[in-house]
Amino acid sequence: MAAVSRLPQLLPPGLPASEEPFAGGYEIVWSVYIRCKRLQKLREVHIPALEALIGQPHGGNGWLYDNERYIKNRDRRLKRIIALKRVPGPYTDQILVDFMKTLYSLSSYWTIQARLDPSHPRGVYVCASFRSEPPPSETPAVVDAQVELEANFTDAMGGESGRYLGSGQRIS
Repeated sequence: MAAVSRLPQLLPPGLPASEEPFAGGYEIVWSVYIRCKRLQKLREVHIPALEALIGQPHGGNGWLYDNERYIKNRDRRLKRIIALKRVPGPYTDQILVDFMKTLYSLSSYWTIQARLDPSHPRGVYVCASFRSEPPPSETPAVVDAQVELEANFTDAMGGESGRYLGSGQRIS
């Protein structure tokens, strides 16, 4: 039996323990901070430019905007947008190749942690992040991004997703 990975994968509460290989679908969760002053500019300029690079990870359903008013001393020019893309399983290497191509279309400077064992009970897991210092001036002005490829435990949770997606103000 393989050792349990110590990667910081977010798991839904109450997920039943299993020793069986994960054979379900996957999801890709995008969390992106963009530097801009107005939501209108985010919607009309930055999101289209971001989608020109990575596609529409949300399947056309719109990005979620997290206003993060609960964070003290946060730079108000930073806008966080979140999207989730469901990827049908079971895992294939092509899922990982497509994921990596999408990441590198946005930036060539990612920090990546990964568990690439498709027979693991929690499936394949990749966590990629990058931070731009100083932030770029061109569109999209992505300052910080975290993207996760992870097993979709929706079916194991009785049809309810265990993924938190921010405060949930939809923007398109």
